[in-house]
Amino acid sequence: MRAVFLLVFVCACTHPASRAIARLTAESEVRLAERQRFEAMMKQDVASLDTLLDDELDYIHTGGDLQSRQQFIDMIKKQTLVYESIAPSEVRVRVYDGLALATGRAQMQVRSGAGVSSFGIRFTEVYVRRGGRWLLTAWEATRGTA
Repeated sequence: MRAVFLLVFVCACTHPASRAIARLTAESEVRLAERQRFEAMMKQDVASLDTLLDDELDYIHTGGDLQSRQQFIDMIKKQTLVYESIAPSEVRVRVYDGLALATGRAQMQVRSGAGVSSFGIRFTEVYVRRGGRWLLTAWEATRGTA
């Protein structure tokens, strides 16, 4: 009986710890996916973006423009908007069952037909876990101090 009690006690104590480890692992994976996506955006690497973006992506720019996944990839491919630098800060990631929510700030430098501009943003991004990978499924940003 004592062995059964000890086994139940050990299992009860380790379960929350393994959930915490899984949450930390998922948070690290989301942060990595975010870094890879920002790198791909700056390098105009549409092949990498293709693996990092969910098919159902809604991408809302700071001006309120909404783009689908394909529209966003086409914009990068055609260099309609070129991300010259993206420097995120204060990123907070919260992980739920199959979903992750990240909020933060970033300093952006972009080039468009209007020229080069630098500005700070606040952003919210949602990741969904599909096929063992974290994919960006929603992004919304507003201008603000980064």
